Amino acid sequence: MKMYKYPAQPLIYLMGKDRGPAGQVEERGQTGRESRRPNIILIVIDAARADHFSCYGYRRKTTPYIDQIAGEGVLYKNAISPAGWTLPAHASIFTGAYPSRHGAHSESLFLPDELPTLSEVLDRNGYTTCAICRNEWVTDATGLSRGFKEFYNLRYSKLKTAVKRLPELIKLKCLDTGGYLTNKAVINWIKRYDFKSPFFLFIHAPGPHFPYLIPAPYNSMFLPEGISYRQAKKVNQDSKKFYAGVVRMDENDFRISKSLYDGALAYQDSLIWEIYEFLKKNNILDNTVFIITSDHGESLGDHNHLGHYYILYETLIKVPLIVRYPGIFKPGSVVEQQVQTLDIFPTILKILDIDDRDLKDIQGYPLPPLNDGERDKIHTFTFAERFKDLIGLKESFPDIDLSHLKKFEDDRKTAIRSDRYKLIYSQNYKSELYDLVNDPDENDNIIEKKTEIAENLQREIEKWRRSFKQAKISGMQIRFDEDVKKRLKALGYLG
Repeated sequence: MKMYKYPAQPLIYLMGKDRGPAGQVEERGQTGRESRRPNIILIVIDAARADHFSCYGYRRKTTPYIDQIAGEGVLYKNAISPAGWTLPAHASIFTGAYPSRHGAHSESLFLPDELPTLSEVLDRNGYTTCAICRNEWVTDATGLSRGFKEFYNLRYSKLKTAVKRLPELIKLKCLDTGGYLTNKAVINWIKRYDFKSPFFLFIHAPGPHFPYLIPAPYNSMFLPEGISYRQAKKVNQDSKKFYAGVVRMDENDFRISKSLYDGALAYQDSLIWEIYEFLKKNNILDNTVFIITSDHGESLGDHNHLGHYYILYETLIKVPLIVRYPGIFKPGSVVEQQVQTLDIFPTILKILDIDDRDLKDIQGYPLPPLNDGERDKIHTFTFAERFKDLIGLKESFPDIDLSHLKKFEDDRKTAIRSDRYKLIYSQNYKSELYDLVNDPDENDNIIEKKTEIAENLQREIEKWRRSFKQAKISGMQIRFDEDVKKRLKALGYLG
């Protein structure tokens, strides 16, 4: 494997004409009566699986900067996303509810108005709310823009439009899938902010989501010896082609894919550090709740899967979660107990001491240490869901027999996870049970050996479902414009 030293500073400082951090902001981050409440920055890294972060024990040094941030905050070792892809996972973060409660998933591609969102609650409690993202599932078309006074979706395929929508914010120079552009927008938004009120800034970071367009040196940092970036890019990145059997991938292909993924993650790590350093140098950081997480993980050949569809293995639902906020979150702490990304919503409310009567449907709990150690405020079990789906395949390959994928098209799955065991309950097909202590990679399905444990966990699923009102499955499909459709196809979602 080729060995590289990390740049002395994040790569973004080395690109284009901006060869240093953005201009200094007046030291306003902690002044003013209304700004006594902290600012909140929530960064969701797309497709980032926890086990590829070096702060989670990964063998490669993929996230040296995030590792440092984790050392200044709390790292949640077992953070579980309630869904395996972007729309339902973000909707859960924004509502504090599971997909079957909030109703935005593959069978109903829109977040109903029934549940208030985090941005709506913060908006009515005096926060300036802004979202900067580049994924077409996180937009007004899917209902996820509710509550944001400013909402910017930076379309990589429509950069000129993005610049027009962000006047005086961006000097355009994009060398990747949108990370550079996103950072420029974030920093320039903060530079022009007046700090008359605290802000909530949601950032959707492109992260290691394919296609892997990665600037040097990250593009070849982890590639196998003798493999160039140009050669690596020829390896299939299209999960639709993989599932349809149009292309075959062997162990070497997956090894290269993992190397590209790790390089993209390392690049994203440098981008997050730039935001962190900017906040720190401008006296904003310590009065900011700084949260890093992901919407879902990624399959890179694990269990013979590619991308993030159809399954609920740990590779997809176990995500990073790091919170930095001095005084509440003890630096260098590691929390072993299970938490979920839908706990972010009630955690923020707890920090801000907001008691909103409309929030009875929140299913998460404040993260430790804010749960006061009470047993009824922690997850004895965590849950993840997937709904009937065969995203884009039929449209992409109308003449190919896809009968081998029928189990994904007409089946719903629910994963329930205890501290040791995990049941992936299938509505119509064979369920799976894993011992996560002795088999963390989920290779040995022991459901025939541990039938009593599987039955008990299935009863817990039924009990959990009875505990809340299920959202109606509307079957609503979003009518995206042609440009958005092209972007979603490039991301592997549509046919």
